[in-house]
Amino acid sequence: MSQEKRIELIKQLLEERQELSTKDIMQEFGISQDTARRDIVLLAKRGEVRRTHGGILPLDFGRSVPNFQSRLARFTKQKTQIALAAATHFKPHHVYFVDSSTILLKTCQNINMPLTIVTHSLDNCMALAEHNKVRVKVLSGTLNHENRYFYSNLAIEELQNVVFDTAFIAASGIDENGAYLLDQDDAQIVGMAVKRARKVILVAEHQKFINKSYYRICPLDKISLFITDQAPTPEQRAMFAPETKIIVTQED
Repeated sequence: MSQEKRIELIKQLLEERQELSTKDIMQEFGISQDTARRDIVLLAKRGEVRRTHGGILPLDFGRSVPNFQSRLARFTKQKTQIALAAATHFKPHHVYFVDSSTILLKTCQNINMPLTIVTHSLDNCMALAEHNKVRVKVLSGTLNHENRYFYSNLAIEELQNVVFDTAFIAASGIDENGAYLLDQDDAQIVGMAVKRARKVILVAEHQKFINKSYYRICPLDKISLFITDQAPTPEQRAMFAPETKIIVTQED
């Protein structure tokens, strides 16, 4: 295969996955590390990708967050690993809040035990409806069609009357000041759930440290456990409290 043909295929694959490592390119095209690096250098030189340590990202990565259905269509093996790791932290007869996210939807699809889940997610509710051991409470509100969650002032009041054993939350962006979501209404719901939880588990891919988002859910010292796909850098680890446990589902 010529380099130009391979370059076009790499661009198509990057559009689907939103991130590629040198190792991904080597495995996908059966080429050496040196050849993969030459392809990456050429793509970056042409201004067609953003080069990162160990791989490439689309030029517009982190400037916007796709809607729920678009994110679901791009669901990756890494997200599945995070979702399944999160599922191991559910215990019978406990009460949980589960956020609206593609990762936590996959988590809900893998839970069927006697426990209670409170959620504002339409898709979580539909997935849990297939599991008759789970008691599901859906928060009141109007449906946000783009990101498929319910919101109302009454939902905030409902959360104030519950204490959760654990709140499972996701984030559109993470920085030293906290975890963020794209929608203000969504952030208000999830932020209240965090306040009402004894323990908070954050699930997010490592790219969320790059993404910009605007509505803070909570500061990172509220996070008890962070489940992610790659080990945070020392600077990223320092954003969390020393007692926050971090689980990495995919080692390099």
